[in-house]
Amino acid sequence: MNKNIQDPENHILSIQVSLDGFSFYVKNDSDSTCVESDSFQFDHIQAPEQALIKIKEIFAALPLLNNTFKEVVVIYDNELFTLVPESLFDQNNLADYLKFNTKILKTDFTVFDELDDFKLINVYIPFSNINNFFFDHFGTFTFFHSQTVFLSSILSSKDQNDGIKQVHVHISETSIAVIAHKNDQLLLNNRFNYENAADCVYYILYCYEQLQLDPEVNPIVLHGIVSENDAIYNLIYDYIRNVRIEQANTRSTALKNTYLQYT
Repeated sequence: MNKNIQDPENHILSIQVSLDGFSFYVKNDSDSTCVESDSFQFDHIQAPEQALIKIKEIFAALPLLNNTFKEVVVIYDNELFTLVPESLFDQNNLADYLKFNTKILKTDFTVFDELDDFKLINVYIPFSNINNFFFDHFGTFTFFHSQTVFLSSILSSKDQNDGIKQVHVHISETSIAVIAHKNDQLLLNNRFNYENAADCVYYILYCYEQLQLDPEVNPIVLHGIVSENDAIYNLIYDYIRNVRIEQANTRSTALKNTYLQYT
């Protein structure tokens, strides 16, 4: 794909970045129609420095990403986050919230997203080198953590299952994000890296066990890159009675649904 777009100043560009891939979604601000989207999977990438090399190659190959857009939104997808209740949050102590479960480097900078409706703060570390590249390229832009988007979507959903505790799992190529809640009360928020379907089911069943949830009663809702033909879905279905896919997604449609929540 090497085409450009007309009137980019009337379009919103959304980008999602992780160590396993880069994807973008361009929509018309007036009617929210998709103008262009694409995704690129990164194999054997272990560090943000390697990911940035790939991202620069993508930008060099795609003229449309070199436009001046009305708005640019970046979503960082990584495991470098933790939730803090609003009542305990102190903006002066951001690194302290993360240091017990995340290795913080001197070059890292720590930021936070506010989930005001739920009195929660998501403290996280974006990829600073990639963030700097986007700033040099676009100027001012807005960024969030992927877990902020996922949490906001789930906890604000009208589908609250009549007070029954339920689990939501967002599946990507190499990780799953797990949220358990009862109505708008958050019970669990975590993320796990996986290599195969068995890993996914192990982590999910472990969460059920820790929360004393009943696989025969408490439902699970799957999001992201998943379909009824997947090994992950079929293995989950072997253990949990009530399994529902929010929407059967390819990678591109999964990303579109994510972008529409925050743009």
